[in-house]
Amino acid sequence: MNQPRTPAAVLHGTRAAGKAGARRWLGRLEGVQGELLYGWALDRRDTQARVVLEVLLDGEAIAATVADVARPDLAAQLDGADPCHGFVADLGALDGAARGMLTVRVANTAVVLPGHADHAPPPAAQGGTAGGVYGDGGLRLHGWSRHPYLPQTQTVQAFVGALLVAGARADRFYPHLRGQAAERHGFQLELPVELADGKPHSVRVVDQDGVPLNGSPVTVCCHASGLRALLPPDQPALLTDVIQGYERLLPRGLGLAGYRQWTALCAAPGAPGPARPGPAPSVAIIVSGPGDDQAYAHSAASLAARPGQALRVYAAGPGRALPTFAAALRAALDDGNQVLGCVQAGDALAPQALAWALDGLALPGAQLVYADSECDGRPWFKPAWNPEYALASDYPLDGMLMRADAVRAAGAQAAADPAALAWQVLAGLWRDGAEAIVHVPRVLYQRRRPPDAGQRQARHAAAAAALQRIAPGSTLAPLAPPADAGYAARRVRHPLPAALPAVSLIIPTRDHGDLLQRCIDSIERHTAWPALELIVVDNGSVQPASRRYLRALARRGVTVLARPGPFNYAALNNDAVALARGEIVGLLNNDVEALHDGWLEELLAALLQPGVVAAGAKLLWPNGMVQHGGVVLGLGNLAGHYGNHLADADWGDHGRNQLSQRVSAVTAACMLLRKRDYLAAGGMDAQAFPVAFNDVDLCLKLQRGGGRIVWTPHARLLHAESASRGHDTTPAQRQRLLRESERLRRRWQAALLDDRAYHPSLSLDLRSALFSGLALPPRPRAPRRAGLPAAED
Repeated sequence: MNQPRTPAAVLHGTRAAGKAGARRWLGRLEGVQGELLYGWALDRRDTQARVVLEVLLDGEAIAATVADVARPDLAAQLDGADPCHGFVADLGALDGAARGMLTVRVANTAVVLPGHADHAPPPAAQGGTAGGVYGDGGLRLHGWSRHPYLPQTQTVQAFVGALLVAGARADRFYPHLRGQAAERHGFQLELPVELADGKPHSVRVVDQDGVPLNGSPVTVCCHASGLRALLPPDQPALLTDVIQGYERLLPRGLGLAGYRQWTALCAAPGAPGPARPGPAPSVAIIVSGPGDDQAYAHSAASLAARPGQALRVYAAGPGRALPTFAAALRAALDDGNQVLGCVQAGDALAPQALAWALDGLALPGAQLVYADSECDGRPWFKPAWNPEYALASDYPLDGMLMRADAVRAAGAQAAADPAALAWQVLAGLWRDGAEAIVHVPRVLYQRRRPPDAGQRQARHAAAAAALQRIAPGSTLAPLAPPADAGYAARRVRHPLPAALPAVSLIIPTRDHGDLLQRCIDSIERHTAWPALELIVVDNGSVQPASRRYLRALARRGVTVLARPGPFNYAALNNDAVALARGEIVGLLNNDVEALHDGWLEELLAALLQPGVVAAGAKLLWPNGMVQHGGVVLGLGNLAGHYGNHLADADWGDHGRNQLSQRVSAVTAACMLLRKRDYLAAGGMDAQAFPVAFNDVDLCLKLQRGGGRIVWTPHARLLHAESASRGHDTTPAQRQRLLRESERLRRRWQAALLDDRAYHPSLSLDLRSALFSGLALPPRPRAPRRAGLPAAED
């Protein structure tokens, strides 16, 4: 090892790069906390670029990182550039016994940043807390805080001046530190909505001893209605476009605890846009269910007719003019009403709810609309038409309007209760649901309380009857959600066909024979499929143990394809699919392990339903947290996995971690699809996406014809993500990832901005848990169908 370099030698090395280099590069190594090295770097010739850096130990390169972390606290040093020029380098892989001086050098140059830090094994004496805080200018701050030697959970607090504005315990799973000692010491601070006033606020974040965390203070500067609210009304169109682009690149969020203030500031239902052509249809609302006069009066008051709306209210129940729901339904139809809806006694519609709902019903071919709802102040932001999630949760039932013609066509004129009416009409529209069923993404229905036992039983019976009409032979099994859940929880079981299709499972690999063996052993242990082909694609393994295992697999009848050369995940799968003998192909990573019997049958049962083009499973990290719960488009202006903050047993937002549902994409770490569909879509794009996003691109191509991607939590596998290939840490890997990211944005920008399985009111903040925050501002919330926006190239 080289002799340690002194600080003077480090500075001399910087000067040796010449005066031009010194003028070009700004930055500093600021210090070490735990296993993380902090600092910042800026290229003054190109302030939009992110500087690639090498971490040196006594002059020897040991790691690489990129200065792309937001650091608003360094505004003065950044020469007016954007704040994303901080870096955090992980030293966790460094030998704990290693000693020496840490410095940071601009990659491919001789320029060493000012500053140094000593690296040595931790002393025996106890020290203070360590941690960091990160912010993007919005109202959610993220970070971690832990004591290096003591086990207790730390607390963190946020102050504006002397005023305490937020606090939290650092006891959350923090995916960005997965595998490190601090992974379960993360925190999330929700700042008050009052700070979203468009003015800069300096927020000081400290640990329980009052010591500022690295990255503090954090500058917050945002507006609840978005940056456009700060512009004059006559601003140039170009400026509006720039701001919209900025908000796409740096989406901001607010915690769900601020829902009431957020609604008042930027998301109140208001009135719909342009007027519908022609006269408004006549609407009948049936108010029914257990409730006293006060409950009925509350519902009726919310239904007061508005200008331009023809509305009749029918009260049904014991002691009412219409003693039963069926009688009220007959009266509403006999009176010639064109649109029907139901309200539980005591529930209410938001102002302008009917106007917004009718706006959705005015879309060509629309037969039924449903809206978002809330109960006890908790919103349920719903997806566009999602048949799997509908059967599992009853999500469309509250806030639904349907055409009277659709009621008659479904044979629902004599429905005995609101659930039977809703499910009979849904079943009648099921085949054409992508066009006939419209979602109005606004909270228009307000429940007084969750469904009681009688309502839950009626809804289950109605959904089970609808399922027999939709898919005879399938069954609906109740699950046990949390006691206060405002949603149903069911598992749909579809029978497999009598003639079982052949399945080819494709596993690319390179060395890491131990991972591959665990993968294949788990498949053989938990899979009894009679027509199963295993294809291992060897991308140039050189380790003797790995090569011996591959030869052993070939002797056992496993197909081993030799495909040496640079790693191109898309090309490896394309070659294997072309040679696969199975009607169904399953894409698997070599670091995936099946966890239970029946996993393959569950995926196949989902895939073989009409209209489904791909199915994916729930994937878990080895620590029991969810690695993959479906892909959400638009996260960080790209795409990301749902569920990374959840344990396997958690229910998630309205059951989404435990209920089957349609998603926009699933990961190719475990994906099943028909071979003919894979080939018809052109397979994976090996030129545009050799490593990253090829599965997202494939899923979006598969949906161009209206097909559905389904994720099921009832097939569970372990995924040691990137255990084989590793993470993208070298400068070349990071540049490749940036190229693939930009290609995904160019090709699918419209889809990234409008994930129909997600909601425009929910945050896409990269560091926040999906479904856990509100978008600042909400994205466009026009009525929407389940279709996919077209690609742009």
